[in-house]
Formats: sequence, C-alpha cells, structure tokens
Amino acid sequence: MKNKRQTGRGVTVHDVAKLANVSIATVSRVLNKPDNVNKEMSERVLKAAAQLGYTTNSAGKALRLARTRTIGTLLPRLDDPIFSELAHGIQETLFAQDYAGFLQTSGYDNRKIFDAAFRLFNRGAEGLLVFGRVDDERLLEFIEKNPIPVLQVYSYLEGHPLPSVGIDNARCTQKIAELMLRFGHKDIALISGPTQGNDRQQSRLSAYEQMMRDHDLNTVVQVVQPGYTINDGGLAFRRIIEQNPKVTAVMCNTGLLACGVLSECRKLGIDVPRQLSVSGFEDMSFAPLLYQPLTTLSVPVGDMGRYAARAMIASLEQGESLTSMQFETSLILRDSITVPPKASDRAA
Repeated sequence: MKNKRQTGRGVTVHDVAKLANVSIATVSRVLNKPDNVNKEMSERVLKAAAQLGYTTNSAGKALRLARTRTIGTLLPRLDDPIFSELAHGIQETLFAQDYAGFLQTSGYDNRKIFDAAFRLFNRGAEGLLVFGRVDDERLLEFIEKNPIPVLQVYSYLEGHPLPSVGIDNARCTQKIAELMLRFGHKDIALISGPTQGNDRQQSRLSAYEQMMRDHDLNTVVQVVQPGYTINDGGLAFRRIIEQNPKVTAVMCNTGLLACGVLSECRKLGIDVPRQLSVSGFEDMSFAPLLYQPLTTLSVPVGDMGRYAARAMIASLEQGESLTSMQFETSLILRDSITVPPKASDRAA
C-alpha cells in the first residue's frame, strides 16, 4: 500500500507546514498570495508541497470531483510570433470544446519552470502543455507522484519520459545547412538563441556543428542572451563579420534573429543575397514581406497547438493515453539566399 508521501493523497496543509518548518498560515499565503511572502520562504514551502504532492483543497477537490475543464500552457514569452501562433491554436481548440485555457510565461530555461507549472496546478489546471522539453527535475518528480497529464509541444523528443508533439529540430537545421552547402557556401555562420534549458536551440546548434564537421568546415557561432530581440540578432551579426569577414552565409535559429541580421545588413550597406546569404527558422507571416524575402522553414505551429489541445482533451474525457507525434516541415526558398560572392564582391 502506498503512503501519502508517494501519492499525495491524504496530504494536508499541516503536513506541508511540518515538512517546511513553517506555520500553516505561511503555507496558505505562499499557495494563495505568493507575492506577499519572501522568496526563500516561498521556495521552502513549494518544495515541501511538491515533495508531498500537495495542492490547495479547492484545486484538489476540483481535480478529484467537479472537473475544472481548464488546461494550462507554459510558454517562454508571448511577444514572439511563434509562441503567439501556438497559443492561438491551443486556445481556439479549447474554447471550441468548452474548456478554458490558462497561459503562463516561464522564460526560455526549462530547467526552472516548476513554480510556474505548480501555480497552474494550484489554480485547478487538469492538464499541462509545455513549450519544449521539460528539464525541471522538480516538475518531473511532481508529475511522477501526481496523475496529471503533461504534453511537451513543439519539439519531438524520442526517449523522453513524457510524450511530445512537434518537430525534429536537428533535422530541420540539417535541411537548411544542406541548402547552403548545395549553393556552394563553405564559410557559414550560425546565430543561436539561448541554449541553457532550451532543447530547441541545443539541437539546432549541435546539428549545425555536426554538419560543419562532416564537411571539414569551420564553425562560427554567436549565441544571444535570454530575452533577446531583433536588435540582438543584428548585434550578433556585427560581431560575426568583425571577427570572420570571410563569412558568406548566416543561418539564424529563429525568425526574429534573421530579421535582425537583415536590418543590420541594410545599415551596413551589405547586399543580401549578392554579398551575404541569410536564412531564418519558422516561416513567420511577414517573412515574405521583408525587404529581402527570407528563406526559412515552414513549421506548422498552429497545427501543433490544435493537435496538442485535442489530444489533451481526449486524455481527460476518454482516458486516452497521450502519445508522441512528429510533424514535418518544409523548406521555403526565397530571395535571401544565392551562390557565394566572388572574393572581390565580399563585404569589407
């Protein structure tokens, strides 16, 4: 017979308070009004609650008895078109099925998403959709102890203990690199988003480095910091050409970074694609409208969101097991790529 520490059943606020060595009132404040409690105390209580598998009585009862018909979604941020498109696909599907959706931003580092996820669970979320791979050990431990369905969205992840719906990020990067190589480029640079706790950027960076090694070519990489903007893409490109003036092509791991590169090229008087070829990742709606239409990958982000939401609802309604699903991408060739320039035509 399992005890309450293993299952979370029968756990009370008294148990959490005892384990965290705080008062019951403090536990209540942390779980219901976290902004009124200092960070150290809050982390102590949340750790104890997670260890015991405890959620507040209202949320717990709803999950066991009444059904909240609410599904939570964790996204890095909302001001990126890709995240917004995924959120739209999820939300419209939930609405059509008489479900409500909670959206919570949690940053790019998926090693540190437990607090955001726990807040959704504590508000009654019956299931959780997470953008990217779950790397947070506390969250994985909590999920193991509690029967809450979780689905990773955007990245297709073989071998992970949780099911995933998305694309093979490494293979996508290989497609773009192969295109650059077919055009004859050898001095190819990569601009990456933040890699810590970010499986998408890790996979794309590793794939680029492997492709360059396979063809006995040098790697040129710039990694921008979390919270990056279009301007950061331009600054990363400026560093690349200052340190590696022979570069003839730049692969960007996101569409926003590619926009930054194109903007910087215009400022510097660099002709795209005659002097420099540029590619993006994820075909944002405005990619063909840029001053130099952008070569990129079409990623069915909205379809992923709709599929994930339907799968989660089926799991909650019919008890169907959540399974992994790989989505395909297509390469969109536009005017931002051509053959490498002659030495005399290269940007100074």
